[in-house]
Amino acid sequence: MPAPYHDLYLNHFVNIRCSRAAFLAFLGYTVTATTDSPKAAIKALAPGLSAAAEALGGSVATREGQAGTGQTLTRSRKEVLRAMRVFVQDTNAVNLVPTYRPAPDKIKEVLPQGLMYLTKANSTDFPVRFQAFAEALTAHQADLGPAPGTTAAALLTELTAATTAKDAGLKVTKETIGSIGGQWEQACQLLWQVHCTALATFWEKPSQAEAYFNYGLLPRRNPNRDTSTTTPATTPNQ
Repeated sequence: MPAPYHDLYLNHFVNIRCSRAAFLAFLGYTVTATTDSPKAAIKALAPGLSAAAEALGGSVATREGQAGTGQTLTRSRKEVLRAMRVFVQDTNAVNLVPTYRPAPDKIKEVLPQGLMYLTKANSTDFPVRFQAFAEALTAHQADLGPAPGTTAAALLTELTAATTAKDAGLKVTKETIGSIGGQWEQACQLLWQVHCTALATFWEKPSQAEAYFNYGLLPRRNPNRDTSTTTPATTPNQ
């Protein structure tokens, strides 16, 4: 019988269940976060993560389906909508509030009906409201820079593709990412290394370590299922 709290010392990244495209987006977020980190120990892990993300990118674009036919993998509509909602929250906190702190009324030009009008919208209304938000970001790129508007436009394009894609294109992998093996498992080990390094760096304020991971890009966990299929963590090759 495992000792109490045993699961806290196991690599949880290998037990993530999601599409490969969603995992790659999750990995990409950590690549950016570690690259921009002011902490040398964390920043030093960025090149390895970046190389892993680049290597996996091609395999996500197209792979052979179980029947032997080419299968294009993309995030499902639900996953894209989740990523869009996370983007709205992050953009408000990272771009809008700091930029317009001296002139808070300017935020109303981007979010005229408030943040919750967008984040709490149902799945039918949300895309329309998000499009208006994207257009507002582009209109204010002189203050915010081009990145927010460009990212928002890319998410809208991805949502359109996910909505119109065939069922085969929306297939979500049922196995854990770690069980796929190869470079996917290696990526999980690299993420675990970031996790441990960040916790060591921010041991007094561990919540700051979580900033290096965007769990909002992943489906909600099923703890009961995860603990029954736990894969032991291994040390990544250096």
